[in-house]
Amino acid sequence: MIRRPRLEGLLRTTRLTTLVAPAGYGKTTLLTQAHTDRPVVWHTCQEGHRLLQPMATSLASNWTSVPAVSGEDEAGRAHAIAGLLIDAWPSDVVVVLDDIHVLRQGDSAARLLEALCLQLPASARIVLSGRTVPPFSLRRLKVDGELTEINAAQLAFTAEETTVVAGHDVHEVTGGWPIAVRLVAETGTVEELADLVDEVVGREPEQTRSLLRTAAAFDRFTTDLLVELGHSAATTILPDLARRGLFVEQVRAEPGWFALVPLAREHLEPAIGVHRTAARWFASRGEYVRAVDSLAALEDWPGVTALLGDVLRAGGADAVLAATGLVPQDQRTAEVWQLEGVAHQLRGEWRQAADRFTRATEDGLTAELAWRMAWIQHLRGGPQDALKICDDYVPDGSDPTAESMLLSTAASAHWALGDLEAAAAKAREALKTATNDCAIGTAHTVLAMVSAAQGKRDELTEHYDIALDHAQKAGDVLGVIRIRSNRASHHVEAGEYRAALREIEEMLPLADVTGFATYRAIGLHNRGEALLGLGRLDEAAADFLAAQKVFDSAGSWLAAAPLVYLGEVHRKRGDRALAGYALHEALRLASAKNTVPHMILAHVGLAELVSDDDPDLAREHARKALDLGESVAALLVLGWLDHDKDLCQEAAEIATRRGDRAGFARSLRLRGVLERDSVLLDQALTLWREIGNPLGEIRVRTAQAALVGGAAGEQLAGEARRQAADLGARVLAEAAAAVAETCRKASRPELFIQTLGGFRVLRDGAPLPPAAWQSRKARDLVKILIARRGRPITREALGSLLWPDEEPEKVANRLAVALSTARSVLRAGTGIVAEGDAIRLDPDVLPVDVVVFLADARAGLAAAQRNSSEAQSLLAAAESAYHGDFLEEDPYEDWAGRLREEARLIYLQVVAVLAARAESGGEYALASRYCLRVLERDPYDEPAHLMLVRVLAAGGSHGEARRCYQTYVTRMREIEVDPRPFAANTPRRA
Repeated sequence: MIRRPRLEGLLRTTRLTTLVAPAGYGKTTLLTQAHTDRPVVWHTCQEGHRLLQPMATSLASNWTSVPAVSGEDEAGRAHAIAGLLIDAWPSDVVVVLDDIHVLRQGDSAARLLEALCLQLPASARIVLSGRTVPPFSLRRLKVDGELTEINAAQLAFTAEETTVVAGHDVHEVTGGWPIAVRLVAETGTVEELADLVDEVVGREPEQTRSLLRTAAAFDRFTTDLLVELGHSAATTILPDLARRGLFVEQVRAEPGWFALVPLAREHLEPAIGVHRTAARWFASRGEYVRAVDSLAALEDWPGVTALLGDVLRAGGADAVLAATGLVPQDQRTAEVWQLEGVAHQLRGEWRQAADRFTRATEDGLTAELAWRMAWIQHLRGGPQDALKICDDYVPDGSDPTAESMLLSTAASAHWALGDLEAAAAKAREALKTATNDCAIGTAHTVLAMVSAAQGKRDELTEHYDIALDHAQKAGDVLGVIRIRSNRASHHVEAGEYRAALREIEEMLPLADVTGFATYRAIGLHNRGEALLGLGRLDEAAADFLAAQKVFDSAGSWLAAAPLVYLGEVHRKRGDRALAGYALHEALRLASAKNTVPHMILAHVGLAELVSDDDPDLAREHARKALDLGESVAALLVLGWLDHDKDLCQEAAEIATRRGDRAGFARSLRLRGVLERDSVLLDQALTLWREIGNPLGEIRVRTAQAALVGGAAGEQLAGEARRQAADLGARVLAEAAAAVAETCRKASRPELFIQTLGGFRVLRDGAPLPPAAWQSRKARDLVKILIARRGRPITREALGSLLWPDEEPEKVANRLAVALSTARSVLRAGTGIVAEGDAIRLDPDVLPVDVVVFLADARAGLAAAQRNSSEAQSLLAAAESAYHGDFLEEDPYEDWAGRLREEARLIYLQVVAVLAARAESGGEYALASRYCLRVLERDPYDEPAHLMLVRVLAAGGSHGEARRCYQTYVTRMREIEVDPRPFAANTPRRA
């Protein structure tokens, strides 16, 4: 052996080093000899490590633990586990992955290695060694100077090194191939390598030769295994071979285990007849995956089937799928199909799981099959489909645990359908049937959900405490995730937003590392609700969008929930078109599956959205919500529209009984406005402050300003407007600004047109109802004129846009009527100018929001380039004015497209500058909100993604920074762009 300092130095140069060369080039020897004072994590890959769980478990050994359950989001889980490992390792760690040629492109373990390469801090090092290049792209790392590549030419011995090793110059014959040089040194000859292997092995004693043939039957082996297989001298022979570097090497990632070097594995003939004894030995030591491999080599399929349950418990879903994949189709029993279905279900692969369970039912529907199939339907198809499966099974008491889980699933379905009495009855029956911790915890979880719906706060707390205790005892990771997520939702309902966030921060890391995208989406949705309650609109919108994307991809009815709340966020921002779309889509999905809670929320959201423009339609939606069930919000909508203080009082009583502090605060504010009672408004303000909801505070302070009036009222309203603008709550900001104007008795434009986020005409600050237009074409005519920004259009061209398929004679008459209607609505002298055959809109006479926005935005950007002191206020005003895209309700009209894109691009420039200014000023929370606003409009904006990761980490939100980084990687992969490494400079443990 000789030291090779010229190569050893390359291993420490950059974040990532690759060693790529054929077998026998001394890659492992070089890595073993390289001296380092750093802590080292070493892993030698093998076939079983192509799956994520075995690879993660090996890398985590002695550092941390990785949950064995796994969900459908393998890419997300890989990034989460990478973060878990990096947090556990020292910051100057050296991670060595040997034999990576075992991995293939698309292997889940390869995703983990890629995530490690991207996320590892600059102070750490990772080395990938194998016969082929890593199965993922390294181009971005190479371009950024983060990659050192060592190839076969560099690994080959120089002539001088060859002479030192072989004792004479055989460099020309061997080409410097290290294994060949070493074998020449052993044998003194340069014959074919296979002959060399035979010759070297032949020089060993018979007991060594026999041991090597037995060892060749296994990827990994120990001295105890070989002793069990009849090689009593293995305890001395194996260490001696490893010390001499002769065909055997120690597996550094698994102390006590050995493997044959590649050259020996290729040329040694493995022994036969050893697998039966080996399978028993592996199984007796809990090495069930290796036991299955030995049984599969014997084609003992009943033996493989008998171990699948143990494989699931020890190795998780990935290991089970690898094991069942060995069993031929014609040898599969119902038990094999069922366990394969369980594995797919644990990975969140609902369709594959349902297929395997269906195949397993050919021998009859068991309780466990019914439960698992029903739960899949509950998450995907809907609660009614779940109940049908539950009803098809006739309990016989043979499997009380599975029957209890089936009853709990039925109870959950009844809860989703709004039948609380049936849900409670099924849940109590499930609890009575339960015989283990998992089933007991699940039953208590559903009882807690029922108690919450009935407003019994004390009972729901007790049930969840019991459920969590039993789930943790059972090691039921999914149960723990579900309980914490549900508890967060109930905290939100009670206005306890920070408590909700604490629950979510407990469950999200679990959902991340298990890879259950559906459960993670539920957690993100619940976090979005809490963030919405705290007035953090941009972060809430990002969570709702992420949750919706997961539910949509899974085809789940649960997509209705984030859509409802996205509608609420858009409404608060003033983006009326997107709000309406989200709420109507939520109502459609909820109605299709008859999920009452979501139907109520969608109707209430639509009622609040149209309450100013169409009070009658708002009343209709609110009453529909009340027909479906109890709703504080629906009562308050009706109370506001009808100025009915009794309805406000009824809402307050329901909120009090349910522990709904936010609902009670809303009722206090509305009563204060209707009764002009400052005491009630003070009480509402105090409660909103206790809850921590700034949006509620802003609404109350605006109402107080209107009640106070004068200079004091103007000051109150001005403060409310500024706070609302900072939070992105543009509707509240405008309401406060209007009150401020009223207080100082300033004149305002008689007419003002809103086009950003939807079309509305305001007269004296109040929106004109749709009925005022009489004709949709008259509205479209005004929109077209606005889109031309004062440029005239001929009557013929205008008519062809409005009635493209009509004859010119008819169009002329219709255009005249539409013009007359538009002028009547806008009133004479308010902007529509006819000059001969041409028509235009005069924006100096009729103010339009998009024109004002573009002027402010360009002035702000120009000021920012000059580094002028007025830049911040101009940019902030422009950003606040952008309620949404220009005429969002007309996405396919060509005449609106150019202005829409121009305004949208200017808006993105404004927000990017604001984000950069916030980051440079150390305002990381504000910078992250601006980044989220950019990404909501353009999810592929790489600088915004990277800044978001950077400011989250700088602000101490390391877990969220990693989640956002994984989203960035996913978006870049979608457009075939290599992502940049995780570059956040986070404080780390030494």
